Amino acid sequence: MKNTTAIMEQALSGSADKHNGRRSFSAIALCICFAVIIAFVLYYPKWQKQGPEATISYDVAGYYMYLPATIIYHDLKGLSFQDEVLRKYNYTSGPYQAVALPSGGYTMKYPIGAAVMYLPFFLIGHGIATVSSYPADGYSTPYQCLLSLGCLCYAFLGLWLLRKLLLKWFSDTVTGLTLVILVCATNYLNYSAIDNAMTHNLLFTVYVALIWFTVRFWEKKELKVAFRIGMLCGLATIIRPTEIISVLIPVLWGLKNLRDIPERLRFFLRGYRYVLLFALGAFLFGAIQLMYWKYSTGSWFFYSYEEQTFSWLHPHLKDGLISYQKGWFIYTPVMLLIVPGSIFLYRYKRDAFWAISVFICINIYIAFSWDIWWYGGSLGQRSMVQSYALLTLPIASLLTFLLQQKWLRVAPVYIFCAACVWYNIVLTLQAHGKDSYFESEHMTRNYFWSTFGKLHVDRSLTRFIDSNDKYRATSAIKRNFLDRF
Repeated sequence: MKNTTAIMEQALSGSADKHNGRRSFSAIALCICFAVIIAFVLYYPKWQKQGPEATISYDVAGYYMYLPATIIYHDLKGLSFQDEVLRKYNYTSGPYQAVALPSGGYTMKYPIGAAVMYLPFFLIGHGIATVSSYPADGYSTPYQCLLSLGCLCYAFLGLWLLRKLLLKWFSDTVTGLTLVILVCATNYLNYSAIDNAMTHNLLFTVYVALIWFTVRFWEKKELKVAFRIGMLCGLATIIRPTEIISVLIPVLWGLKNLRDIPERLRFFLRGYRYVLLFALGAFLFGAIQLMYWKYSTGSWFFYSYEEQTFSWLHPHLKDGLISYQKGWFIYTPVMLLIVPGSIFLYRYKRDAFWAISVFICINIYIAFSWDIWWYGGSLGQRSMVQSYALLTLPIASLLTFLLQQKWLRVAPVYIFCAACVWYNIVLTLQAHGKDSYFESEHMTRNYFWSTFGKLHVDRSLTRFIDSNDKYRATSAIKRNFLDRF
């Protein structure tokens, strides 16, 4: 046992790695190529789609509307262009992206943070549209294309930085396997390659950067790093306000047990300069949202989600985790690995255990306290995607342990991971295929099992969405995976 522990600790430190990053580099190259194929070859690119399937559609249109409203139409409060572009591009069934105010005018329903991250690519798209034959209206092909490409770049940046982060603690082999599981076995694939303009892809990269600078801060305690951490927490919060809990990561990182808490508190009291710079960094981004609300509504704070709210005393935990409608573990079963993985994270990387565990528990509670806990039309639980930046650590810890064992003892885990890769790819193809029949909002047990693992189905199976009939498997319509192409 002592020998096993020593081997494990050596592997976690990365000192046992003799491949100098080649395997993890190959893995990340494979993941990026796979994401590009999904994004540009299989049924897409999304920016070529029309109406509700376009990159700028539904919720993304709301996150994005700040930019054309400010830079092109100069009408951030009145949004007089909204009806015209909606008729022209049909990006959603109705103009729900902004809230009409009793005093007149509008305020955006969605926070401003995603628009901040879209801005560089919007400007490039606007420049192309201005000098070309495309309409410079904020919604034509150059804008759609640049937004998709830009968010794909954010995804690749997040993966590249995550690889560097994992290599600090884990072997080259473990890092490569972890990246493959993340990209190929979870709905991160969908939100990095296809629906990448959604906030979850952006937040994933923000969280990876936050962990990176948090680790650096507790190693060197630099004032400039505290400022950057504050900026990242502020940015995360104005992308999705519930991400204010991101502050837990730098605050709790490095705590190994309860006895460390008093010393951590004393550090923050003595090191008030770190706290002040963190607060300044957070305020620089947070102020953008506050100033917008003040400008559009006259108040510094405004709740724009109207009747949509949280049920704090009655969270939908069971539905959010294991329901057929949108259960996290039903649609991303590979995340079950975080349960045993957390045990090994506690044993071998305890300074990260409490920060990750507390954050994930609170994040799950908040995500599933939201009354629309299924989060609309999505592939799996999109509300959890950004937290994968943290959850790769317990998965990597588990893989480190498994690689020290004999193959036959742990073969079921590897088979499970391979099955999860297959399952996730099938779900992605079901959701975005030419004849998509994946039911993203009203999935039932019967319809789930009647379509499980299939890329071609009898349309009559849709009766299982609205009926209580029991599905009984038949030998009908089972075709080869490659028939899809």
